[in-house]
Amino acid sequence: MSTTVDAGPHRLLRRAAYATGGVFALSGAVQATWVSRLPEVRSTLHADPRSLGLALLGTAIGSVASTPVTGRLAARYGSRAVVAGAMVVSLVGLVGLSLVHSVPALGLVLVLFGFGYGGWDVAMNIHGHHVESAAGRAWMPRYHAVWSVGGFVAAGLGAAVAGARVPVPVHFAVAAVLMAGGVLGLLTLFRRDGRNARDPAFPPPAVPVGDAEPTPTVSVGRIVTLPFILLGVVMACSTVVEGAASDWLGIYFNTVRDASPAASSAAYTVFAIAMAASRGAGTWTIAWLGRGRAVRASALLALAGVAVLLLAPVTGLAYAGAALWGLGTAIVFPAVISAAGDTAPGRAAQAISMVTPIGYTGFLVGPPLVGLLAQHTGLEHALWLIGGLAAVMALLAGVTRDRRAPATART
Repeated sequence: MSTTVDAGPHRLLRRAAYATGGVFALSGAVQATWVSRLPEVRSTLHADPRSLGLALLGTAIGSVASTPVTGRLAARYGSRAVVAGAMVVSLVGLVGLSLVHSVPALGLVLVLFGFGYGGWDVAMNIHGHHVESAAGRAWMPRYHAVWSVGGFVAAGLGAAVAGARVPVPVHFAVAAVLMAGGVLGLLTLFRRDGRNARDPAFPPPAVPVGDAEPTPTVSVGRIVTLPFILLGVVMACSTVVEGAASDWLGIYFNTVRDASPAASSAAYTVFAIAMAASRGAGTWTIAWLGRGRAVRASALLALAGVAVLLLAPVTGLAYAGAALWGLGTAIVFPAVISAAGDTAPGRAAQAISMVTPIGYTGFLVGPPLVGLLAQHTGLEHALWLIGGLAAVMALLAGVTRDRRAPATART
């Protein structure tokens, strides 16, 4: 697709794109800030793997609950207002996570955190889609790469702060204030969208943002074919594999490898850096190998990473496993989103909206499942489940191949 825009609107689109990337980066930073101190929070609460896994369900429950609400609010008030409101909720939740004194309280605050974080995520993706559509450019992969960059920077800072023995409440409060200021500043460069928006530089889309009912006559049965179902399996596996790293990687280093809190936080930093690098190169990788082969290679890298992590005789080599795990995880989720759109030509939006909740289900089921297995077998054995799911992704990778004609396939 090609789009010609005047210099003025094009400059505003660029600014909006950079602002969107900044908001993505700060979103990644919020999650990584929480994950970087999770081993300490677990130790403070004396949480066993089973109870911690159940508490971690709260984030996914809150995120799933916010999804339908966010679409309607963005349609009416615009994505900028929704990002601002959701950001406040998530940062209040972040500070609350540093103040809890029991595992049940942790789970409840994680629901609040997840509700705000999930709304923020959906609303910034809505805005990102509007900007790239108006510009006629495929900018979405870059936004997700920047999200990973924000994550590994915040994870690195978290490891440093943990090493300096800064109390978790102080860390989270300062981070919340700084991130709130950053997001509010960037939102001034967001485009005006929503049902009643009037923005001469950014004409409104044909279908209002968040309006989930543009094609009610399309039969679900025409979309839910065998390839679509298999894509759903790959999507669920990918989110469990990715989510397990954020929830359990630091705890594995802390409890199994006897690493310090700072060294445990550094493990997730290594994972996040590798994931950011892989996402940054994802467009090139898919263009070089093709989408199906790229997904298979990524899944095999993730499998190798888990194996190295769990079998490494020394902790230093285990960090290399974390890096391979991150490299292999990064591009599967966006590749499945693109493939889902290809399975239903002319109904891509509906297909994508149907497959995305499957990913949330993976985030929902993964943490407690690993926790329950760890309770009975030990975390070092439970994480082999992640290697098994990576193997499933490799076996089913062919279903993600690009089905478009070569002339229209874009890189």
